[in-house]
Amino acid sequence: MNEGLASQTIKAIDAYTINEIGIPSMVLMERAALAIADELLDHTSISAASYAVVCGTGNNGGDGLAIGRMLHQAGKTVKIYLVGNVDKASDECRKQLRIAKNLGLTIDFLEEGAESFSEDVVLDALFGIGLDRDVEEPHKTAIDKINRSHGYVVAVDVPSGISADTGKAMGTAVIADSTLTIGFMKTGFNVKEAQAFIGKLKVMAIGYPERSLLKGLIKEELTND
Repeated sequence: MNEGLASQTIKAIDAYTINEIGIPSMVLMERAALAIADELLDHTSISAASYAVVCGTGNNGGDGLAIGRMLHQAGKTVKIYLVGNVDKASDECRKQLRIAKNLGLTIDFLEEGAESFSEDVVLDALFGIGLDRDVEEPHKTAIDKINRSHGYVVAVDVPSGISADTGKAMGTAVIADSTLTIGFMKTGFNVKEAQAFIGKLKVMAIGYPERSLLKGLIKEELTND
């Protein structure tokens, strides 16, 4: 694997793309969701009839909601599980939740006593690169349910619970069969301990500005766009 980029660098690239280039954050989220949904639908090993999408209330959860909506519109059976306080959701997550509800998707709060997921594929969209502390409830229980499921587990951007910078599990973490990471490799993915959580890794291009425009933001060599 290459060196990858630190989470702060990726956040700076996001801010530059949104504020200086003028691409709205929702457009970036839609691009990421479309890239991942297409990968899920086109890749025979992870294309399936039914999907459980486990979403947090941050932007990673917003990604998950958008992916779930696109799978639903492609004719798949999709059930979305929300974890966390919706009143504290990011703006993008709120917007994606409203769109999903308007399209009639099944959305439930994950119950503590619920069994593990029975769907063919389980999408982990709880946490992205912003996690900087040990995982707490109710997310800890959600991760346990994902890990106990018999379906194929796909992490959106980063396996939830794994630090994108250190590659270490923050108390607990999703053990993914595949990780579809958005835009760039993460530095933590190079750590040996992280390999067991990442599974098969693919970087999803979503149309960030060309490398020449980003040179002032990063020290690492960009190997993905």
